[in-house]
Amino acid sequence: MSGEPLDDDRRSELIDRVQRRGSTIGQSIPRTVTIDGTELALKEFVWETKRQGVVPPDQRDRVRSVRASLTSKRDAMVNRLRSEELSVEEAERIADEIVGIDRAIAALKNLREPDIAEADREHSIESSRRWVDFLDAIVGG
Repeated sequence: MSGEPLDDDRRSELIDRVQRRGSTIGQSIPRTVTIDGTELALKEFVWETKRQGVVPPDQRDRVRSVRASLTSKRDAMVNRLRSEELSVEEAERIADEIVGIDRAIAALKNLREPDIAEADREHSIESSRRWVDFLDAIVGG
């Protein structure tokens, strides 16, 4: 640990910051994040996924996996912020990264995952309605 040691008051401020609801406003998503020894281009992943508007079925498991991994990493970082002896500089860097990860998690959670079964059901109902309308036109006409 180099630099000024983190005191309890500053630690408490940083923990409050990462737990505050609006803390992600204006915060950048980290360009990359390392999860279980693997580097992920997080900013690009989130941007590309959001650009599609919905999570394509072939990407659903990947997005869920990334969200779960980010949540685990976030929890580990919060625990580190709470319990380890850190310098002020290192603690602030960790807090910034936590808030950036929170922003990425929120962005990925806000994506729609179309329910294929529901879409099939709606299509079937609409098809049945068209048949009924057609039969009514034939019988009534």
